[in-house]
Order: sequence, then C-alpha cells, then structure tokens
Amino acid sequence: MKKIVLFIMIILIFIVAVFYSPYVKDFFEAIDEKKVYKIENIKTTEINTLEEFKFFDSGIISYNNQKIVYTDLDNKVLWENENKEFSNKVFVTDNYIFKQTKNNLIVLDKNNQEYVITEIDGNIINVSRENGKTGMMVKGNGQTLYILNENNEVVVDSKEFNDIITGISISDKSEAYSLTTLTFENGAPVNTLYYNLIDDVELWNSSISNEIILKTKVVNNNVIVVGTENIYFYNNNGKLMWKNSIYNKILDYEISQDKINILFEKGESAELLSYNFEGKVMEIQTSPFGAQSLKIVDNKTFVYNDNTIYLLHGNKIDKIFEETEWFEDFLIEGNNIYILFKNKIMTGQIK
Repeated sequence: MKKIVLFIMIILIFIVAVFYSPYVKDFFEAIDEKKVYKIENIKTTEINTLEEFKFFDSGIISYNNQKIVYTDLDNKVLWENENKEFSNKVFVTDNYIFKQTKNNLIVLDKNNQEYVITEIDGNIINVSRENGKTGMMVKGNGQTLYILNENNEVVVDSKEFNDIITGISISDKSEAYSLTTLTFENGAPVNTLYYNLIDDVELWNSSISNEIILKTKVVNNNVIVVGTENIYFYNNNGKLMWKNSIYNKILDYEISQDKINILFEKGESAELLSYNFEGKVMEIQTSPFGAQSLKIVDNKTFVYNDNTIYLLHGNKIDKIFEETEWFEDFLIEGNNIYILFKNKIMTGQIK
C-alpha cells in the first residue's frame, strides 16, 4: 500500500513540475498564438425587453420605472415585480436591483426577495457594488454617502462631503473604502482621494490636481488610481509608491487582483498595456482600429465596439463577431458566449 501511495505522489509531483515548467508554458503559448479563434454553433433566440435591459446574474433583467422582469437566457420568465408607485431611479448591479421611490429604497435580490431601506434623504445618483457591499452616492442639499453591508443593512449612514462624489471602491481585505471627490479651483479640477474605515474614521487623504480621476480600486488595502493624465499607486498608509504618466487618450480600463489593464487610443488603432503593481509594463498588445471597450474573462482578452468583438492572444487579433445591428453587451461563461441585443440574444462557442 505504501508503494502505491509513493508511486502516486511521484506521478503527481512529475505532473506539477511539467505544467509549471517555463518550457511547457512557452509551448502552450506558441500553440495558442497560432490558433485562429471564432464563434461556432451560433443560435439566435428572440427576447422581450422593456425600456432598459442588461445581463443579471445568470439571466437578463428588463425594467422601466414601474415594472421589472427577470428571464433566463432562453427568454423564460423567472419572475416579475410591478408596483403602482413609480420609481425615481432603478440601478442594477451584479445580483441586486435598487429602486428609489420617494424617500425609500427597495432592494431586490435575484430571487425577487425585497429589502426596504427608509429615509434616504435626497436622490440616488449612483450605486456601486464590490466585495459584497454596496456604496450609494446621494445628492440632496449636498453630497452624501451610504454603504450597505452583505445583509443590506446601513453601515455608513448619510456621511456628508463638501465636493461632488465621483467614485468609491470598497476594500477586499478590511472594513474600509476609498472615495474620490471633485471640485474646481480657478477652472482647474482638484480631486480629493479619501481612505476611510467604515466605522467613520478617516485614515488618510490625498489631493490630485489638473486631471480627472476615472477609476479607483482597493486591492490588498492598496489604492490604485487611474486618471486622465497619470496612474497612481498608494500603499495602505497613503504613501504614493509610484506614478506613471499617460501619453494617449484612455478608451477603457480594467483592474484585476494582480495587474492594471488600460486600452489606449494610438493613431488609427489602439493599444492595450498591462502594468504590474510595481508600475512596470508587463505586456503591450496592438488592438484593432475602432476598438473602444475592454473585457477580460478567465485570462481571455476581448476588445470591442458596438457591433464587433475581437479576441487578443499573443500578438494576434481575431475578429470573432461582427453584426450590422448594435448589441448591448456580451457575457462569457467558459467557452460559451452570449451576445445581448434589444430583441434577441445570440449564443455560441468560442473555439
């Protein structure tokens, strides 16, 4: 029995060594670079949508200011929610829907279960969900912030800021968040970056002038900032660790747990740069003319516009989809792709 266990362990060690070998990795990357990807087995399903619609959890949510309909990807209605009272605003996140009616906020989960939060003083102008928590920016007499925890309980209640709130990122490692505000001094933009604990303790803040902050994200309690002129990386004590200048117009961006991906305009084409968290450029990929947006799923890199999708791999660009009609969004699950239009959804496999 011991000999069998030892033999199995040797085999497992050998397999791990082979797959983690740089030569094997280079071999598979070379095969991938030669491959031409395309979408096969395309199927079109007609769908019914209301005024607004988007992917939601594993289906499609469609809504207006009075009615919400949730269907699966085959257009089967899973549930409907309709109120006599009109909603001022409807916001859809990963798997929650937020409806504001007068001074109340109704939260719906993917199973149509309702949570009611009262006394929201002002109009909700944006909702952001991250790491199981929800940040809401509210405009009343000033700018205020609400944060809901995993149980949709208010843990930051009407925290006021003097300037316009432009973004929030909730920490993945602690009960904290980063928030940005914007004002203008002599016509020049001035951003303030805050890093606060959820129990209302400000740990640090920093000012960034003469550009607009596009995105902040907290990763391992470090704060990454993408502006129109520079990329910034602050540690958890608020020390600026590095700053990289930006020389071209940013088209889109995506920050993962280990790198910063930015799609830049470059002449008549585009260019995708990937930075590590030390500020070094890890990879540069040429992107096609007309690409405006970026989506990275399971290490697959897609750039796209309103009617065309490209897959980037190695130094290659494969056009995997093109349609005369504009689509709303697309969803990737493994090798399956779902492309959402106003009145139809197209599905297929990327091979």
